[in-house]
Amino acid sequence: MADMRKLGIIGGVSWHSSIEYYRLLNQGVSQRLGSTHSAKLVLSSLDFSELLEWQKAEDSNALKQAFLAEGERLKSAGCEGLIVASHTLSWLGDYIQNEIGLEHVSLYDALFMRLRNLSAQSVGLVGTRYTMGDQRYREEYEKAGFIIKTPDEPHFTKIARAIYKELVHGEFKDETRVLFEHCFDHLAEKGADTIVLGCTEIGLLVKDREWRARTLAHRNSIALVDLIETHVAASVDWMLKCEPC
Repeated sequence: MADMRKLGIIGGVSWHSSIEYYRLLNQGVSQRLGSTHSAKLVLSSLDFSELLEWQKAEDSNALKQAFLAEGERLKSAGCEGLIVASHTLSWLGDYIQNEIGLEHVSLYDALFMRLRNLSAQSVGLVGTRYTMGDQRYREEYEKAGFIIKTPDEPHFTKIARAIYKELVHGEFKDETRVLFEHCFDHLAEKGADTIVLGCTEIGLLVKDREWRARTLAHRNSIALVDLIETHVAASVDWMLKCEPC
């Protein structure tokens, strides 16, 4: 147990998914080591409203400075590594690693390994307007060898609106689940063989495994990849110094 590495979490992006990260990280360690064990974690939670304003203003410098300050606090607290509990802002983890040497357990690395294990080739990406529309996110997937398909209208706008108007506020409605199901169907029709839930809150919307199985029953060749579950598994491996599989 003395060898378990302490992990820092930069969360609040939104806090609803940060709670799920915290729960699943502890659950993962407990499952590996026994029921009395828990994860060595430090959670740094940011004000999401400020981050949204900087994103809208395309102020990458303000984002970098805010995340770097949190990274320095995590390092001072004894963390050996960190994760960013967000797909859209995951790139800032690499920035922190480059600036202060705190190891970033990358969401992308975990995700791409999972996609390769699924033999994915054509990936449907569903997430925030930034994730679905910004070329730099597409390039991350393409550099890793995947073909990216994003929703066309009206799915694009409906999905983006639902994330910021509902999911980040902790609202998970049945009609919104149906909206996402229609988007998944649309991406399958465009040729996606795998769909990435490219926003950490989406996994909360469809976390009901029975619902997932029901909605996917008629398209067995399509897999849904939940970012939080995938990232957490890699993070637990890192904390316990296990080789990822």
